[in-house]
This record gives sequence, C-alpha cells and structure tokens, in this order.
Amino acid sequence: MRGRNFNFLPLILLIILVSALMTYQARRESPLAPAILKPLNGFLYGSLDTAERAYAALGGLFETRHDRRIKALETEVASLKRQQGGVEALRLENARLRALLGLKEEHHPRYVASANVVFRGTSRWANTFVIDAGRRRGIEKDMIAVSPDGLAGKVTGTQGDFSRVLLITDVRFAAAVRIERLGQEAIFSGTGTRFCELKYITNDIKVQKGDVLITSGLDGLFPAGLRVGYVSGVSEGDGFFQDVQVTPYVDTARLQELAVIK
Repeated sequence: MRGRNFNFLPLILLIILVSALMTYQARRESPLAPAILKPLNGFLYGSLDTAERAYAALGGLFETRHDRRIKALETEVASLKRQQGGVEALRLENARLRALLGLKEEHHPRYVASANVVFRGTSRWANTFVIDAGRRRGIEKDMIAVSPDGLAGKVTGTQGDFSRVLLITDVRFAAAVRIERLGQEAIFSGTGTRFCELKYITNDIKVQKGDVLITSGLDGLFPAGLRVGYVSGVSEGDGFFQDVQVTPYVDTARLQELAVIK
C-alpha cells in the first residue's frame, strides 16, 4: 500500500447518486417500491458505511506510519547532535592539551608538572583548587600555577598525589606586578570576586583602561614576565591612591588544567 493514495470520495458520491435516482424512479413507477427499496437502500448505505470505515482505517494507517517516520528522524537527529557534541568536546580537550604542552616548552626548565582540577573551594571568598598532582611528581609549597592565559595562583599545600592551589582571585593572594606601558610597580591583590585590584597607585600616575599587568619578580616568589591581567576600571580614591580594578586573564571559573612551575 505504500506510496498509493486511496480516495473513496468519488465512490461515495456515486453510491449516493445511484441510491437517489433509484428511489425516485421506483416511487414513480411501482407500488412495490417500498418493499424493493428498503433492502436496496440498506445495502447501499451499508456499503457507504463500510467505505467510510475503510477510509478512516487507511488514513489512520498512513498517519501512524508518518508518525513513526517522524519519530525515527527525530531520533536520528538527536544521535547526530550527540556525536557532534562529542567531537567538539574532543577538539576542545586537544586544544587545551596542546596549550599545556606549549607551557612546558615555554617555562622549561622551570616546568614541574601538569595537572587537572579535581576540586573547587565552596566558600565565596576562599578561591582555591585541588589538583591531581603532588609531592610524588615534584610539586612543593609556593610553586607557581599557570595556565596558557597567564598566572593562575600558587601552591599552598601538597601531599603525595594532590596539591592545594590558592587562586589569584582569593583575598589572601598578592603579587608584585608592573604596568607594562608605564613601567610602574604596584601590588596586585585578589578580592574574592572575579575582579581584582591594583594597590598603591597614586593619583598622579596616569593609569588607563586596558593597561596590561605582568609580574615584576620583585617579590622573590613569582618569576618576572607572567601575564596577570588588564586594567578594567580606574577612579580616584578617597586619599592619595586611585581605585584600580583589574580583570585577570585567567578565568578561574572555567579552568580545568594547569601547569606548575618553580
């Protein structure tokens, strides 16, 4: 039956027309018309009813097949979307791994190990990570955590296979930095939010939005030249110093892998 279009409408109209003509003719010509027409009409209308039921059944059959086809197509589309999502996830993972490999080459011989983030701190103000690499892989306290985007934090504790990392957004984090355009030294500090701040910048220093901050190395902890963030807001403070907002290059909320360097 597939591919055929059954149209019972002409048959139905023909049956009605024949019935009407026969009824009219019989009533005019024969006194026995009622006796003859009654079974004939019953047969004709029974045929009409059967045709209607057959039409409805075939329509339901075609509709059911159509629904099944639509459902099969929807399932196929969903499967293709899942496959596409898997391919995209693999592409992004490969890109991150290539970036980590680039870090190993960039920071050689200070490079120690690469690690995955396995736990994130739950406190609003304490921005910390736990990574799946520790003393067994050479990681020690006060080593530096970096990502392909720049400085991520520092190691504050380590065990055999895990280490704790204090992120640059934490209120306890501070680093000596330099405003690259001006050569001006300053202190970078976390605030517990996605934005950080630049401290001890007097009002006479012409800091601008977009100014790039790099580590200066003057604190004896962070090596010089690591990308930290950029100035995203500047306003006059209440005293001698400006209020300078900094957006870190590293998005700690999305960080999944990092490298540890000496």
